Amino acid sequence: MGMSSYILDCEDKFIDVEVPEIIKNSDSLQEAQFKAEERRAIHFNYIPSSVVNEKVQEMWYEYWSKYNV
Repeated sequence: MGMSSYILDCEDKFIDVEVPEIIKNSDSLQEAQFKAEERRAIHFNYIPSSVVNEKVQEMWYEYWSKYNV
């Protein structure tokens, strides 16, 4: 496995596994974005911050839309 494949796998894991958990355990979109940004800065600093915030926002609305009446 090349380095770029490893990085893409880590990014996918972060977006597909960790971000949904962060969203479930946050009381607001801002809190979820803050927690995801903290995690990104520590472990996934090669992922642009703007990408993380955009993805968290997208996933936040998708997740919580199931609960809107």
